[in-house]
Formats: sequence, structure tokens, C-alpha cells
Amino acid sequence: MRNMRHKLILAIAVTLCCSALLYANITISFHHEVEGLFILEGEKGAWFELTDDLTPEDAHRLLWGKLLFPFRNIVESPKCDLTHDFCLDFRWNKKKGRGFIRNSWRDGRKIIINLGRFRESNGKYPSGLFIGGGLPPSDPDYQFMNNEATGMTYFNGQRWFHVWCNVNEGIVSPSAPFLPSYPSDWEFKGSWVRENDGSNLTIESRHHLALAGVPLDLNRVLFYRAGNKYVILATEITNRGTTPTTIQYLYGDEPWVGNFGSSAGDVGWMEHELLLAEREVNVQRDTFIGMFDNGNPLADETHSFSGIANFIEWDRNTRPDRAYVSNFSGGTTHGPRPMPLVSPTNRFIGMQWGPRTLRPGESFSFTIAVGMADNDPKTGIPTKPETGLNTAHHGGT
Repeated sequence: MRNMRHKLILAIAVTLCCSALLYANITISFHHEVEGLFILEGEKGAWFELTDDLTPEDAHRLLWGKLLFPFRNIVESPKCDLTHDFCLDFRWNKKKGRGFIRNSWRDGRKIIINLGRFRESNGKYPSGLFIGGGLPPSDPDYQFMNNEATGMTYFNGQRWFHVWCNVNEGIVSPSAPFLPSYPSDWEFKGSWVRENDGSNLTIESRHHLALAGVPLDLNRVLFYRAGNKYVILATEITNRGTTPTTIQYLYGDEPWVGNFGSSAGDVGWMEHELLLAEREVNVQRDTFIGMFDNGNPLADETHSFSGIANFIEWDRNTRPDRAYVSNFSGGTTHGPRPMPLVSPTNRFIGMQWGPRTLRPGESFSFTIAVGMADNDPKTGIPTKPETGLNTAHHGGT
């Protein structure tokens, strides 16, 4: 009976929308989710937009919505069983390449990693394993217009804390450094849940793009283990053309640690050190960097912030050629002294691989761990969880 009611509602809504199309300028954008039917304020001259899902960037345009039922292309785990200390549940739309991973602890804490559920600044939606976005509206943890619960987000039992935002990720040719190719520009070639045993989750997404006229394939695999506050992302890029090409891979974020929309309080951190000013990281020596919502005295901030910290770690064998913390994306300020981290909205972590020249058929790969740091219970200073990426090299250079 319930399914019949849903089908009737859908049929009526579709009929009304089709009738309205005869008289109004309406944009239709379906994401193969069928979370429901949502009518948004239109853009680019359209009166309205009709869609079947809702991302955080579009929520402010919502005029009317009706939840329905998820589409059959969605793979999801059974309901989380909290008879143990923690449990994993996830949802993945294999056709669209978007979803989320959630780990819940028995004491009420949760961490959620949203994947591909956002709209980029170019107005397009990526498909694939790219951190960002918010939960689908049908999820019990969904909170309309609560941006703290977007990207990678942590619930301490009382409120949500922002950990990572929508990733700033892309490929650029050194011959055209101001024309980056973003994930939403790439052709989505499909995704698969490769492993799902209740404790270990492996998802893969594949993409195709052209850079400076040369075709590239990009393959990404995500690994997650229940109980962790991080994911591991492995990326491989292959030259499918007939001529060599030179690429740079960029990965970064102004994560707004603690509170969405604000960099206030955010300082960099590394092992045994807080970074109060911009810094180029010695990638030959160090293997991770993060941000800590602690307050920066160089920005006249007190230590009255949330204490939430994140981290990004690279595999020493596929280390980036550059990593930094700054007040802007792209690098650090040149001057006689390091510039303090003072930007109210753009304290940034950035990494760059390359320039790397790939011959026809040649591949380039790197692996990173992205997640939330713990805090030393005595000092409150962040501590990075052991990810296994550099265990064999621990203490070495």
C-alpha cells in the first residue's frame, strides 16, 4: 500500500510538472537518486528547477519538496548494529557516483564522510570519490541548511563539527596553469563497491578527461575500515594518448575546521609543532600536515575554539612535490617574514604533485589518508591516528 501511495504521488507530481512545462520556463535536473521531488528557485533565467535530490549548495533555493524512495542503483549497508562499540553503514549510488560513509559509536558519537554530494563553483556536479557535500534528505541525520554536517563531519553526541569541506581538487597543464580541469569536468566512467564485509569498505570510481588535447584516464579507490576517522584514497592517472603530456595534480581545502564558513581559530599543525604562520612543508622529511581549531595569538585569537583537528597524510613513496599551509590557495606569501595565518575564511592546506611528464601508456599514482585527528587527553594537542601508510618508515627519512 505504501509503495502504491508513493507511485501515485510521483505520477501526480510528474503530471503536474509536465503540464507546468507547457506554460513556464522550468529546468529539469535529475541525479538518478529519486530522493524525492524538489522544486527550486530557477537560475539563468529559468523560473523554477525540478530535481530529485538536494545538495547543500542548492538547499537555499528550495521552494517545495516531497521525499519519495531511493532508486535501485543505490547500494547500501544494513541498518547499523550498535551491539558492538562501533559500526559502519554507508550508501553509494553506483550510477551517479555519490554517497556517504558513516561510523557510529555506541556512546552517540558519529563521523560522516560525504562523497560527491556537492556542487562545484563552476555550477556543475562531480561524480566519484571526492570528499564533499551533505547527506541525502531521506537520511535520519539530515538537517536542512545545517552546513556543519557537510563534507567530513563529526558529531560528539551533542552537536556537529566541521572537519573537511568540499575538496579543491584538479589537474592542470604547466603550459596553461590558469585552466585547471576539475572533477565535475571529467567524464564519469562508472563506480563499483569492490568490498563490503561490514567492517571493510572499498569503492572504486573511474573517470576520463583530456588535458592539453591528450586523453587521460583517472582511477580512484577508497578504503575505509569501521571505527576509523579517516579514509585512504589511492589515485592513478594514465596517459591514453599517443604523445607525452606534462601534468600537475592539485589537492587542497580551506577546511573551516570546527565551524563551517569560518577559518577563525584554525592553525596548522605537524608532529610536535603548531604552525601559526604560513609554511612550506619539507615533504622529504614530513609525511602529514593538518589544521587545528585552537586559536591563533598572531591573529589576536584566544584559545576558546572547539579543539577539533584534521590531518592529511601522504605515502612517503608517492609524496607530493609540494605541501603548504597558507592564507590562500596556490602557495605562500613572499616576504622577509612568514605571514601569520589570519584569513577569516581561507586558511588553506594545499598539495601539488608534479610537474610530471607521462609518456603514452605511462601511469602516475599517489595515496593519501584524509581524516580527523585525535587529541592528547593531557595536553589537548592533536595526534594523528596510525593509518599504516608510513609504518614501515616510522622514524626514518
